[in-house]
Amino acid sequence: MAKQHDFNGFVGPVGPVSVYKMRGHDGLVMRTKGGAEKNQIKNSPKFELTRKNNAEFGGCSKAGKWIRTELHALQVVTDYNISGPLNALMKHIQLLDTQNEWGRRSILLSRNPRLLEGFNLNRKTPFDTIIPNPARYTLSKDEVNAIIDIPALIPGLNFNAPGNYSQYRFVVILSSIPDFYYGARKYLSYDINYPKDVVEAYQDALSCTEAYSNWYPVTNGSPAINFELQLEEKPQILSYSLMLAIGISFGVMRGEYIEPVKYVGGGKILGMA
Repeated sequence: MAKQHDFNGFVGPVGPVSVYKMRGHDGLVMRTKGGAEKNQIKNSPKFELTRKNNAEFGGCSKAGKWIRTELHALQVVTDYNISGPLNALMKHIQLLDTQNEWGRRSILLSRNPRLLEGFNLNRKTPFDTIIPNPARYTLSKDEVNAIIDIPALIPGLNFNAPGNYSQYRFVVILSSIPDFYYGARKYLSYDINYPKDVVEAYQDALSCTEAYSNWYPVTNGSPAINFELQLEEKPQILSYSLMLAIGISFGVMRGEYIEPVKYVGGGKILGMA
């Protein structure tokens, strides 16, 4: 049953059409229902190519979801649904696998990690429009650590704050991202040919760490800031990548507490190794 939504229309099923809201899009989105039955897609020889495409799409979705989960601390500044663009990027990486057959191609981000560098979490205010001076960093896969140096910010010179918010702070993330392989009728975050004990050690070592700066008044800017991030353990096999992400979040005073404003600010994947 359709329901009225903020007096701008109706959301829900309306006959053969579904109406819904999507973050990052103005107004309502409509799509028609239809398509083959689930059993046909699963078993009919006519849908063999569809099954191969679905399997590979599932792998891309799983890889994209892993990255989105690791970027959770920057969800507050993300102003659109990044699932589609991330999945599309994973598909391009998947197509680089020329060893496995169609329907079982791996997503080997570790062989092309820099393809993810610069991925923006914002469309309205990309990170580089807020802070045009680049943040310098070092990223070591051998030591599983990262150092980020953010320059001193001067409002109107190298700091262009969006909107009218009183406070801001930085958020940085360091995370390990596994490659994805087809095995056991689904995509896994490890190669099924690895010994079991190696797989368990590898999965236990996959981790993520994040850090936050102090809050600073927007009108005053901030001094140069240095972050040092270190993962607890190094994965035991090499089929993973390191992801370094940065974001700037804005907030408003609520009494003595500063409340981050959702979907305001900028964030991006700064570096990959």
